[in-house]
Amino acid sequence: MTHTIDHLELPTASLGTQRRVVVHRFGTPGARPKAYLHAALHAQELPGIVVLEHLIGLLDEADAAGRITGEIIVVPFANPIGLSQQIMMEAQGRYDLDTNRNYNRGFPDLIDGTAERLEGRLTQGGEENIALVRNAMAQELAARRDLREADVLKVRLMGLSFDADFVLDLHSAWEAMLHLFVTDVNWPDGADLAAQIGADVVLIDRGNRMMTFKSAHALLWKEIAARFPDHPVPPGSLTAVVELRGQRDVDDHLTRPDADNLFHWLQRRDVVLGSPGPLPEARCEPVSVAGLRRLMAEEGGVLIYHRDLGDRVREGETFCHILDPETGIRTPVHAPVDGLLYARRSHRFTRKGQYFCAIAGDALVEG
Repeated sequence: MTHTIDHLELPTASLGTQRRVVVHRFGTPGARPKAYLHAALHAQELPGIVVLEHLIGLLDEADAAGRITGEIIVVPFANPIGLSQQIMMEAQGRYDLDTNRNYNRGFPDLIDGTAERLEGRLTQGGEENIALVRNAMAQELAARRDLREADVLKVRLMGLSFDADFVLDLHSAWEAMLHLFVTDVNWPDGADLAAQIGADVVLIDRGNRMMTFKSAHALLWKEIAARFPDHPVPPGSLTAVVELRGQRDVDDHLTRPDADNLFHWLQRRDVVLGSPGPLPEARCEPVSVAGLRRLMAEEGGVLIYHRDLGDRVREGETFCHILDPETGIRTPVHAPVDGLLYARRSHRFTRKGQYFCAIAGDALVEG
């Protein structure tokens, strides 16, 4: 058995407090392929915690049978700070209440420092260059001197994941279809993941310098390859955000199949021995995140939907009204694009200017 459990202590943020990150490790350290999975970076997004609990059980069985060929790191709840933020029985784990910063922003931007360390060192061998990039990233992380608890947490999560071949960040929305965010550098390589998990929506982006957890990985490989065009630098990791439906979708009839699918994908990628079975047929074609529309309420009131999640809407269609209970006026909400209504807030009351739903527009993926 190779399964071990570590506890990474975070610095004390306030007198009398101490938090830690629980890390499950499987396989042989340094073995390839390496997979990293975590959940609840936005701490109120609970389905991923349950999915990873099921997955750890499956990995225990595979471990007992000697079928883990690579290294696997699983962090069931990646944000113990956010989990502690409760206000009147409601979790407030998306933003750091100390700084108002989104927990999925501001991960270490290692691009410039890594590029400087690589000057004059890259070769004409792709795999050799991947190793050189990872070594430079490790040096950049080791040189950091972060003090705040939340910043140290982000460095620790990067330290666990920066050299992984596969990096999965499990999230969920208020109410949503199962969907996937992938940076263009990892597409179409990630198509088997989308098909295996049964994603209803796949959104392809270009990465962003806000440094979400995904971009801190994917954008680095994309940028390093662009800065050294005379040297082959393949993506050293396939990184994706898996959005596991809505925040209340924690029941076993949903989460156990999700864990099975992640396990089969690890088999498909040779991290775990065994046949994953036939790859399921993809449920959708990928669309560009450029076509994504997050709608803001033009008026405050009660949201009354005329279309359900998973329904297609046409540009200009009135798919929702906002009822002003004081005047009885219903303000129509028109679809700004053709696309799929795939996510919405679970609360049906909105204030003017608040985000309340999202449509994945039918924008083609470039390239």
